[in-house]
Amino acid sequence: MITSAINVVSTVPGLYATDKWGRRPLLLFGAIGMCISQFIVGMCGTFSTGQNPQDGSIYSTNDGGQKAAVAFVCIYIFFFASTWGPLAWVMTGEIFPLKTRAKSISITTASNWLLNWAIAYSTPYLVNWGPGSANLQSKIFFVWFGACFICIAFVYFFIYETKNLTLEEVDQLYQDVKFAPKSTSWRPTETWQQRASIAAQGEEKAQGENVENISKPTQLS
Repeated sequence: MITSAINVVSTVPGLYATDKWGRRPLLLFGAIGMCISQFIVGMCGTFSTGQNPQDGSIYSTNDGGQKAAVAFVCIYIFFFASTWGPLAWVMTGEIFPLKTRAKSISITTASNWLLNWAIAYSTPYLVNWGPGSANLQSKIFFVWFGACFICIAFVYFFIYETKNLTLEEVDQLYQDVKFAPKSTSWRPTETWQQRASIAAQGEEKAQGENVENISKPTQLS
């Protein structure tokens, strides 16, 4: 119940920070926070527990380490709920080209649920003690630490900053910028207001030409 409450409450600052800080900084901030949290949980859990070799039961050897592990699990939830949890879906709605957006988002959603199932299915075998199990116990958090570290590298090298950009401008961003970190300083050559103004002037000019042609008397030869 406590972790669920933290999950819900932590979403609120993410709503504000998404447009205030931008997508890339928030994803990097979240990935670094999750990475550190997972590593500390793994360390605390590994060095504050022991295991009975007869039946695989776990016992605590350091209550302080156990409390620290629980605390950093909650901190991890905060980092996830305020950054990657909601922001990943914002990014998938912005980064794909217009012509493939529907299919790309469908593949993204399907991949998300497939990987969720794979993690939920494999984790008990990785954590538990017994035949056919890896018996990682708290060491599983070092696996998640590695995954979060990959997330840091992925965001830095591949995720473009799309804050305050229209979908058309995002397409232009990918055409103009070849290295993701440089996307934070990119600005569109013209805003959508300027394009709308140019389009409106073109329509007015076309309408004026039509009126001029209609008003001219037809000359008979």
